[in-house]
Amino acid sequence: MLKEWPLSDLPPTAPPAVAALREETAPPRANLKQWLGALLGLVVLGLAIWGLNMIAGQVTLEEIMADVRATPSHLIVAAALSAAASYVVLVGYDWLATRHLGYELPWSTLAAASFASFTMSHTLGVTVLTGGTVRYRIYTRAGVRAADIAMIILLCGWTFWLGIVAVAGLGLVIAPDLATPFKDLAPSAERWAGAILLVGTLSYLALATLWRREFRLWRYKFFIPDGRETLLQIVVGAIDLAFAGGALYLLLPDTGAPGLLTFLTIYAVAMVVGALSHSPGGLGVFEGVILLLMPEAPKAGVLAALVMFRLIYTYIPFLLGLVVIAITEWQALRARRRKNATT
Repeated sequence: MLKEWPLSDLPPTAPPAVAALREETAPPRANLKQWLGALLGLVVLGLAIWGLNMIAGQVTLEEIMADVRATPSHLIVAAALSAAASYVVLVGYDWLATRHLGYELPWSTLAAASFASFTMSHTLGVTVLTGGTVRYRIYTRAGVRAADIAMIILLCGWTFWLGIVAVAGLGLVIAPDLATPFKDLAPSAERWAGAILLVGTLSYLALATLWRREFRLWRYKFFIPDGRETLLQIVVGAIDLAFAGGALYLLLPDTGAPGLLTFLTIYAVAMVVGALSHSPGGLGVFEGVILLLMPEAPKAGVLAALVMFRLIYTYIPFLLGLVVIAITEWQALRARRRKNATT
């Protein structure tokens, strides 16, 4: 649980995560470091598009569209259902974060904040400015303090990383076929990397379970989620990744595709690299990693699957997220008008 603390006492040189907690009444906003990260993301995006073009240089647009048209309808429907299930599981991120901070919000509020914020950040990047602002607008109307909203954003991000690390570690240990082109250089490197990731995950789980001391971020005091909450974070993050990665897996061509667990590891690595690149939604970077780590699959078929996945998982939900934001803003406007009319 967070403890009350005079946020006005925080020094002006506080880190970005603490700076977001400074003003109780100010919405989350991107600082200079985050804007520089976004600019770097655009540079990385340009390099990724260039690299993607080099990797897929043997493929024509006609071949990709032919593979899109050849994809069976039932697989597209199954992929859409899997993507929808991922967004349902994402509500668990916000539920875990708000419960940790002592809030019991209606599921409708959690679902609106989660779906709208994740669809914005998945498409536009700059999570604090896009998804963070959406959460601020929805949660402040539900009575959540701005300082707690900043912590909700951090906890949701932490759930994502816990799930990614757990799945990647498990996949690298059980099905170490991630780096097929590089096996001659380091045959056992994947299993060692997986073991390190799993040990790190279990070590953090043990810390969360046994060490219930206060942590300080400058003058801001808080408790990390306990062992039960952390275990739920790992499970929810892993299930989300399985549904999201499963949506893409269903669209891949049959020839050259790895097993599901191996592919989920590839998907996790692509997600991590895309997130670290700061490019909007990992666009270009995510696709490039998928192509690089699946050298035996036909490039036209993989690119066709990636095009359909982007449409199903990113762009259609983005449009639906805009609708959710419009509805919540309209409802808030009507509530203010009713309140003004009775005063």
